[in-house]
Amino acid sequence: MNSITEQLTFSVTLSTKAHAIAQEYSQGIANPEKRQQIYLNTLAVYAVDYYLQCMGFETDWLSSDSRDRLTIQLMNVADLEVKNLGKLECRPVLQKAEICEIPPEVWEDRIGYVAVQFNAELKEATILGFTTQAQAEIPLNQLQTLEDFLLYLSELEITKFPQHQESSNLVKIGQWLDGFVDASWQTIEHILNSQQLGLSFKSAVSITRGQKIDLGMQLEQISLALVVKIAAASEGEVDILTQVYPVGNHVLPQGVKLNIHDESGENVLEVISREEDNWIQLEFSAELGEKFQIIVTHYDAQQTRVFEV
Repeated sequence: MNSITEQLTFSVTLSTKAHAIAQEYSQGIANPEKRQQIYLNTLAVYAVDYYLQCMGFETDWLSSDSRDRLTIQLMNVADLEVKNLGKLECRPVLQKAEICEIPPEVWEDRIGYVAVQFNAELKEATILGFTTQAQAEIPLNQLQTLEDFLLYLSELEITKFPQHQESSNLVKIGQWLDGFVDASWQTIEHILNSQQLGLSFKSAVSITRGQKIDLGMQLEQISLALVVKIAAASEGEVDILTQVYPVGNHVLPQGVKLNIHDESGENVLEVISREEDNWIQLEFSAELGEKFQIIVTHYDAQQTRVFEV
């Protein structure tokens, strides 16, 4: 793996509840290998279900084949229904394994395959990454990252339900510091060159994410990126730095406006790009539960993002 971001994983504690569900669905199976298969498959789906709910995706495990008692006895299946998107297959991986096995019976009707590795005591499951390729085995070091996984699901969501995506754009920014980041917000390395960045405050506890924004043809084919960095300040308050960059090595077009509106819609901060500006930025603080809007405008084109701390 080539970078720190590619090594990111997500660990889930396999609680008493998780093992109770696995025990419920595997009990009464006479064949010990089949019983163990169902037990591990159930734990894998539990972990992915927990992860996706943390990331803001709706799931329907009860309607999945992996909760159908007859199906799990006849097939090696560990699917999880993601509402409005389709089925993910959650494949268990033992502690020292180097590959993820995907049985042929689940090579169809899946939007992706997620590898879930257990520790020896089955007390923790680590979600390693995913693939969209239906094949018997995939080396763990060839999995796509969790970051790519969230972007993939977000793109599916936008493709299938663009109007819904536009109407539900509240970003719960207060959860970012706990690792729960909306899938549409990427790490800045994915959208900007590192030499472009000018993040002016630093904190031991902070997180930065960005999102490409579309202001139409008025910008002469120059794409813009909205970057938001948050850092823990005093108890119940966060510092927020928001910036607008041109994607690539361009300078910002003159007249790009960045505004912050409070919950009532009142404009509280504003900055406008001048000739040859590389970026524009605003810095402010917000309290827990507070909502605000970040608005990027260029002439008649406008993009708005609504946040809640």
